[in-house]
Amino acid sequence: MLILKQPLLHFLLLGGLLFLIFEFTARYDDDDTIVVDRAGLMTFMQFRSRAFDASRSGTFLDDMPPEGRQRLIDDFVREEVLYREALALGLDANDYIIRRRLVQKVEYLARGFETPTDIDPEAFYQENPDLYVVPASVTFTHVFVSYDNHPTQERAQRVAEALRRELVEKNVSFAGALTYGERFAFHKNYVDRSQEFVASHFGTAFSERLFALPVEQWAGPAESAYGLHLVLIRQRSVERTATFAEVAQDVRYDAEQAAIKEQTEQAIRKILDRYEIVVKP
Repeated sequence: MLILKQPLLHFLLLGGLLFLIFEFTARYDDDDTIVVDRAGLMTFMQFRSRAFDASRSGTFLDDMPPEGRQRLIDDFVREEVLYREALALGLDANDYIIRRRLVQKVEYLARGFETPTDIDPEAFYQENPDLYVVPASVTFTHVFVSYDNHPTQERAQRVAEALRRELVEKNVSFAGALTYGERFAFHKNYVDRSQEFVASHFGTAFSERLFALPVEQWAGPAESAYGLHLVLIRQRSVERTATFAEVAQDVRYDAEQAAIKEQTEQAIRKILDRYEIVVKP
């Protein structure tokens, strides 16, 4: 037991104990310390806004009023704390949502931060005419006779036919039709509407018949799920492909997105080439 009374041993034990305390405290402080600095805030801002422009973010941060900067710091700290707690609880393990988010991040990085410059919008337009098809459309007004307001459908039919004769005899105009008929659930006049849009209000059968009716004369009654309609078509256009001049801005955007997608896929293919794929039966 004499060895326990040696001063050198006491010194070594005390030194070792202090070392362990220091190591534990330092590690604990590191884990529980959140450093808020300019670089961290700028990165936080850029990811939040999805606008990766360091110069612009720096200017925005410098011009931010004190209360706005404090809110930014509070948001940064809150996110960092919750992120660390999630990691400490192991919430990142076997979580498919997190897996998908990580995959999306790598896809975003693979995309790169520069838009391809070798884009030819006119060539893209010529190669993809189906993207710029303008559907057939119609402009019409209608006079409505509701099934709900008549005891039988036969009665509603007679009322509609009498109305049609009056509209034809008086040569009621597009604007003049507003004073005729009953209240309809949607609109009275429809301007440059596609068959799909008309079907969403009147039903498919009505929309198909509408696009076959004559122009500039009262026609019908045409049936919908709601009742009968007397229709005056002002104009009707056929399906066509828009000219490049009409859609130039859209074409440039679509061409850029297609180029970015191809650029991303090329980068991902290079990553895939680094792996050996084994498919087990």
